[in-house]
Amino acid sequence: MFPKSQRDTTEEISPRQLQPGLFIRLPAGWVSHPFLFNQFRIANDKQVAILQSLGLASVTYVPARSTAKPLPLAPSSGPVPAPEPPRQLDIQTEARRRSDKLSEQRARIAECEKHYLDAARNIRDGMRSIHADPEQAVFVAREMVGGMADIFSAEADLVIHLMSDRVVEDNPHYHPLNVMILSLLLGRACKLLPAELRVLGEGALFHDVGKYRVPDSVLRNPARNRHEEEFYRLHTLYGGELARSMGIFPPQAIAIIEMHHETLDGKGFPRGLSGEQVSLAARIVGLANRYDNLCNPLREDQAITPAEAMTHLYRTEQGRWGKELLESFIHTLGVYPPGSLVQLSNGNVAVVLAVDQSDLLRPEVLVYDPDIPRSEALIVDLAAAQEVKVDHVLPPRDLPPEVRSYLAPRHRLSYFHGGGKA
Repeated sequence: MFPKSQRDTTEEISPRQLQPGLFIRLPAGWVSHPFLFNQFRIANDKQVAILQSLGLASVTYVPARSTAKPLPLAPSSGPVPAPEPPRQLDIQTEARRRSDKLSEQRARIAECEKHYLDAARNIRDGMRSIHADPEQAVFVAREMVGGMADIFSAEADLVIHLMSDRVVEDNPHYHPLNVMILSLLLGRACKLLPAELRVLGEGALFHDVGKYRVPDSVLRNPARNRHEEEFYRLHTLYGGELARSMGIFPPQAIAIIEMHHETLDGKGFPRGLSGEQVSLAARIVGLANRYDNLCNPLREDQAITPAEAMTHLYRTEQGRWGKELLESFIHTLGVYPPGSLVQLSNGNVAVVLAVDQSDLLRPEVLVYDPDIPRSEALIVDLAAAQEVKVDHVLPPRDLPPEVRSYLAPRHRLSYFHGGGKA
């Protein structure tokens, strides 16, 4: 079902009837007017004057979202005066400014995706050479992890970006990257020291290295029998053995590899450890791994949205990870994690592209607008659009196919970090 706001009854009124408090929808794309959105509640007389200067024959009015009623239309009223040239020039200038801003946003996203591809390439090359030249593989990975740990240790705010389908689908190593990024984020929230973050990142990146000794027929089987499941669960110990045999992994990183499936309640594997037997670092990586597997399961039809994953973890898995750690994780990724479909307060539907650690309730979103091609879709930083906020999260199944296709909720969710907003 489409969000209720999209089914509101509408009326066509004359621009002469506009006044503050009316919720309106404009027929033209955002490049044809100076407003950020095509639908909004009129805030003041200045906006009324601008709307009346656009030369529109009529304006769509939404009674249910309005706090005022249209002005009465006097029978003797004539046509709306033509817009003044300076005001039209202002509209063009504002449209150019927003177009330039959009270009900057897209360039920033492209730069982030480039860094992601470089990191995924390093992981791919390292994993391929882990047996032939383990010292070199670990050295390259350690350099990458160290650089990221330094970034996450810094005081500056971080922006967590959603990667595009193209980038993720072209890289089979999105999972260790996801787990490493999410683990470093959570480790930072837990106030781990820089040296501890480096070890955490190393353990997270290599947490599944033992799977190289498990056949794909077992790994990629979502309906493993008891014997296959027992074999699968040994990947944690295989990973620990491999890491230990290299002689270059710190003991804390080996412990993460071996314990990332252990849980506080003693129901994890392979040893069924519980409570303080499971290190904080192992729980951090285990939680990041669990979250990513909920969003990116073997079968795509079983995937749940980021918001649903957060709700599931908090409501049903506190015993595994601990309430305090889960609350830190939710606060770290925000109420609206990247990839969430959201209803905005002005009625628009959008997908969350990025979350700024400094303002978790106001993410950056890509807005659905059927009048604008997706390649030119509006990207809005809600921190800079204080008049609009996120109302609530939307399940993809509640949206029409054309909206889902436009917003393209990712088949595979993957994240990377960028600098704070300018």
